[in-house]
Amino acid sequence: MLDISKSDRLGPNLRTLRVERGLTLDRLATMSELTRGYLSLVERGLKTPSIAALLRLAAALDVHVAQLFDLNAISSPRYTLQRATDVAPGEGGAAGLVPLAAGRARKAMEPFLIRPPMAGDTKARPIHWAHHGGEEMVFVVSGSITVKLGSEELLLETGDCLYFSGEERHDLRSVGDRQAQVLVVIAVSAPEDADTAPHTEA
Repeated sequence: MLDISKSDRLGPNLRTLRVERGLTLDRLATMSELTRGYLSLVERGLKTPSIAALLRLAAALDVHVAQLFDLNAISSPRYTLQRATDVAPGEGGAAGLVPLAAGRARKAMEPFLIRPPMAGDTKARPIHWAHHGGEEMVFVVSGSITVKLGSEELLLETGDCLYFSGEERHDLRSVGDRQAQVLVVIAVSAPEDADTAPHTEA
């Protein structure tokens, strides 16, 4: 069973992987096209990275996204199971980003459960206004959201599903009187040396 409590290990795990590779914050920032200050906040647990940032970090470190949340993630467990009761309503920080199946490293898909910030919240940064390789599927579990897809803005209600190329810039925002809950699944290419990617034992 997936231990969802490991989601709060993202910052320390990122630092461990960076140090193991002999990378400074400045060097990792350059490799991932993120800022040093942003990475420092993530490592200290003060910032929840966007999905696009997670994909960039995993590529820069040559690991699977799963290893950012669980250093002991293995390539092919028989299955991972996550119960609805395993995730607290407010888990995942302000952005509400929770990885699903984080115990499995070699996945053809990267699934996340997210709570997009409210559309009227001018202080909240877009949850993943960015672009990335692969394809993305968005399914609205509850509530309503707007999806800014390039120059177009779409309204999605509970039960609606959107599938698009991750190369197109996109942003998700909750609308209405409460934050929505959204399943985001990204199909990405695994690192070339997936079976030999370094693992750190706890």
